[in-house]
Amino acid sequence: MTTLALLALGVMHGPVLEAVPPARLERLSKGANVCRWFRYPANDNVGHYMAYITDPEMKAMRAMGLRHVRLTLHPQHIFDTRTGDIVESKWMHIMNAVDRFIAHDLAVLFDIHNEDQAAIQTKAWQDNFVKFWDTASKRLAAKNPEMLFLEFVNEPVFDNREAEWFALQERLHAVIRKNAPNHTLMGTGPNWGGIDGLRKLTPLKDGNVVYSFHCYEPFPFTHQGATWSSENVKPLRNVPYPSSPEAVAPLLAGLPQDARETLAWYGEERWGRKKLSERFGQAIEWGKKHGVPLYCGEFGVFPPYAPEASRAAWFKDFGEILAENKVGWAVWGWDEGFGLNRQMKDGKPVWDAVVARSLGLKAP
Repeated sequence: MTTLALLALGVMHGPVLEAVPPARLERLSKGANVCRWFRYPANDNVGHYMAYITDPEMKAMRAMGLRHVRLTLHPQHIFDTRTGDIVESKWMHIMNAVDRFIAHDLAVLFDIHNEDQAAIQTKAWQDNFVKFWDTASKRLAAKNPEMLFLEFVNEPVFDNREAEWFALQERLHAVIRKNAPNHTLMGTGPNWGGIDGLRKLTPLKDGNVVYSFHCYEPFPFTHQGATWSSENVKPLRNVPYPSSPEAVAPLLAGLPQDARETLAWYGEERWGRKKLSERFGQAIEWGKKHGVPLYCGEFGVFPPYAPEASRAAWFKDFGEILAENKVGWAVWGWDEGFGLNRQMKDGKPVWDAVVARSLGLKAP
């Protein structure tokens, strides 16, 4: 939205930013997804919402080198999808979490983490979502824009319906920017918010927007053994990184055909730093073409079956490529597998040292 349009709406609360300030991009440089506070919580009670992450744990997160958290918020924990009304009992706890993170010098990316892809493609859900954001952005505008970033929604899919996502993102942008003219917003492409979807997107006419993509490539390595995933990766075990035909050959025997073909392809593609960098290059090229900053909002490796040395190598390559291209990131996740996977031991948080060191963070 242009400066003149904002003036006409009477919502100017200071200078409209023509670009994302460097200090805000630095805040987004290193982060982690907080996955289970307001998304599939183990306990739906006041005790959980008040103390899921304690002040000492937040202090430890900042001391290890994190600059922000991506706070994942399941829609049912924040608004009534039938009406668009905010769930006030949950909103109170979410605001408390946001304020506490900020008090510990951790910026917050406010992420509406929708995972109901069928619902978001209906007009009723979309209309109520816009209504929610209209109310929420008015409230969130009071928060320090240097420490709070607003993400429209997590991983929109809209396969073969991409134009519908572009239109919805425009609607969300308009209502949020009307109410929060100075906050940095987080946009994304369709097709699960990945690199290919990003490349289909035309940036919004607003310089104060960062563009997110998620990356879990190469999938046969990052999702090996993941029981909720596709049939061709469920049986995979001990898949190495980097890959080559020779490295995967001993693992092919006895696999179902789909899994065997997937693993053979992974070996032939010779995934390593060079290929990973080339894949990232497609996003980087899009960002440079449009002159917009990028952010990798999710990445990680499912740990039970991935060789530790391979996992360390993948995270090291991934982190170095992001740093070389000045792309901020949030690993998935702080409190869930694939990333730092914080565990409580003797009342203190302990995180995955392999992942921390590989990403340039302090190991426990």
